[in-house]
Amino acid sequence: MDQFKLTDKVAVVTGASEGIGRTLAVGLAEAGADIIICSRREEKLKEVKTEIEKTGRKAEVFVLDICKLSDIEGLKKFILNRFGKVDILVNNAGFTVTKPAWDTTEDEWDSMVDTGFKGLFFCCQIIGSIMKEHGYGKIINLSSTFSRSIIPGRSVYAAVKAGVSHLTEALAMEWASSGIRVNALAPTAVLTPSREHLLKGEVLKKILSRIPLGRLATPDDLVNATIYLASTASDFVTGHTLLVDGGWVAAS
Repeated sequence: MDQFKLTDKVAVVTGASEGIGRTLAVGLAEAGADIIICSRREEKLKEVKTEIEKTGRKAEVFVLDICKLSDIEGLKKFILNRFGKVDILVNNAGFTVTKPAWDTTEDEWDSMVDTGFKGLFFCCQIIGSIMKEHGYGKIINLSSTFSRSIIPGRSVYAAVKAGVSHLTEALAMEWASSGIRVNALAPTAVLTPSREHLLKGEVLKKILSRIPLGRLATPDDLVNATIYLASTASDFVTGHTLLVDGGWVAAS
């Protein structure tokens, strides 16, 4: 079981100010890692920092607009100055619009693609270069069940997530010789505080009807899967999209 421990590892989590990113950052700290938490909202990150420090691990805040390569380069310098290495990168930052394809605007397209795909790629490249120097690292990209299945209103978001899963395979192939494992995590709907107002009534009933295990994902489901992909327990796993979906894709 020691293989699952992340003691003294350094992890970077983007989009860590709330929701899934916040949960994953705290969960990685509970498994033993020191965390650099990133998003555009400094005040929210300070709250997460306090939560992480209660676990006894170190937390650093870095304000990051993932759409700006200069910010990602700044994050690289910050990591090297504070820790001198990075072992784990969780690319969680994303932007979602639920809207018919007919009505999607160019600005909405740009926000979804620039945040969830372009920004993710350059985080992999720039932060991954630190891992390359050390000959080892774990990159975990947040994909989605919509990379493999779809519902109305999620055309662009689904296309981005399909791209994330395919990019994950490409980077895994290219970077294996550098000791970098690249995998993706693909959840279905997750019951987080920010989603509770949406996941109820007929919407909830419709989603549950497509999940064979009969419930939504919980943050703990994602934390446990992330710890596995971040730890040495998964050292022979790369280029994989791990579905944490209660059977949603299989049933689709």
